[in-house]
This record gives sequence, C-alpha cells and structure tokens, in this order.
Amino acid sequence: MSEDLATVLEGLGVDIKRQSGDEINGRCPVHHLYKGRASERYSWYMNSETGLFHCFTCGARGNLPILVSQITNDPHAIRDVHKYLISSGLDRLENPPEEEEEVEADWTEYAGFEPLPPRLLESRELDADVATRMGVRYDRKEKLIITPVVSAMGKLMGWQGKRRSFFMNKPTGLKKSETLFGYSTAQGETGLLVESPLDVVRFHSVYTGTGISAVSSFGASVSKDQIWMLRDKFDRVILALDNDAAGVLESRRLRGTLPLKRGQPSRNLLTGFRRGIRWWDYTATPEAKDMGEMTDDQILAGLESITVEIP
Repeated sequence: MSEDLATVLEGLGVDIKRQSGDEINGRCPVHHLYKGRASERYSWYMNSETGLFHCFTCGARGNLPILVSQITNDPHAIRDVHKYLISSGLDRLENPPEEEEEVEADWTEYAGFEPLPPRLLESRELDADVATRMGVRYDRKEKLIITPVVSAMGKLMGWQGKRRSFFMNKPTGLKKSETLFGYSTAQGETGLLVESPLDVVRFHSVYTGTGISAVSSFGASVSKDQIWMLRDKFDRVILALDNDAAGVLESRRLRGTLPLKRGQPSRNLLTGFRRGIRWWDYTATPEAKDMGEMTDDQILAGLESITVEIP
C-alpha cells in the first residue's frame, strides 16, 4: 500500500523524502497550523497500513482523513482519497505484486519479558523508571538483557538480547540499521549518538534536562538511514561513539577523514545540521570505553567539554 499512498500524498502536495517498509517520511504538510510557518525538516511520518501520522517537530498527529481535511479544507477530497485507496486495494487483490516476506515481531513474546532485576540496575547504575520507559526488559530463562528495536513511528520491529559478549537478534533478519534506539521518544534540539542502547538508558539516568536526547546506533557502524534520521529530528548532534578502535575509526569515517571504501575519496557524511556537529571528548576519562564505565559526575562534566573536532 505504501507506493499508492505515497502517490496520493504527493498529489495533495506533501513533500515525500523516502519510504522504508510501511513507513512514509516527508516534510510535515500541516506544520504551519502548529508553528505558524512551513516545516524545514523531514520529521513527519505516516504508516501506510494504518494511515496514522506524526510529526516529531511540531507534534501534529492524526489519520489520513484528518490530514486531507487539514490540507485542503475540502470534505470531498476525503471521499476522493478513500475511493482511490479502495480502488487501488481492489486492483492489488486482482493483481497481487510479488513482495519480499517481511519479518514480524511477536508482541506477545516481548511482553512476557520481565523488568530488569535490581541487581542489574544497580551494577550498571541504571534508573528503573528510565529503563522501563525505554522498554528495556529481561529474559530470566536465557539471562539476556532485552532491548527493543522500534521504528521511528514506534512500531516494534524486534529486539536484541545480550549478555556479556553474546547477543542475538529476533526475529531473524532484523534490520537494526534502519532505526535508532530511543528515537521515537526523543525530544529536544540536540541528539547524543552512542553505540549501546544501555548507554542511552545510562545517560538519561543521569541527565534530567530536556534539551538533549541520547539515541543508539546498535553498534559502531552508523548507517545512511540512521544519519538521515538524525538530520530529520535534531538541529545538532553530539557523536559519542565508544572510546575504542572501532569507535574512533567510525568517527573518522563519518567526519570524512577516512574513505567510505578502499579507493574512494573521503566525504563528510555529517552535514545538514543547523547547529553543527560536536564530539564527546574522552581525554578526561581515558580509561572509560563508553558512558557505562563513567560516574555520574564524569558524564555531566563530559557535556561541558564537547569539542568541534574529533579529539
């Protein structure tokens, strides 16, 4: 349905940027109703299966009929859109397209996991309320910490289970590179990018302000989709990848001091942020690999010493 709905939206004047699965991303078409000016960012998402939309910048949300009425002020347009979608749906029933089988997450299984036990919260210095709010759970049988993989619209794509050096993804084929942990609930103009989802929980267990939201790339590699998502939501981003060889190499790759691939020219991928890029400086905490190995005071002090260049 996504291609048909995207066509309808473009016909209504919506600036569509890209589609990923059943989510359509574009520039918010009703931003002016909430902020008094047109949107400059691609922070608007619509689910092509449900017709529900949400703008992460102005807060607009609703369904397709509401959107059409807000855009056109013409009730007949709502009827015409529904006719188009019904007709398009019937056509697909008669001539079904060949589609790749999509992996689906089992909500029932995920809901069966327990809250993180007190011993884990204490050993990792995580706030129980923050962990619960971000959906981090515990598989007692396998002794795995469960971190959900959620799309920009808040749809559960699956989860990652981890203990020490072992980790697993479920369902098989889960594409963590298409989203960022913590993104669907992130607020504020500044994003803080870390590698581990638990570092997101650790940061927000210490930082109680509203201007910075931590998100995780689920590892040292940052994908093009994740960079787009950062650009769409934040005016500024602080790169706080791990203080190890992999984190340093990825930081240099993103900054353009290393080529994307052997034989290719270097290119700065971190462009388009209105308030620029900053880097976490590990100079004062050289023994710490990430925020999970820092004290509360060290994390807060780190926010005061971010730099404009890779340290």
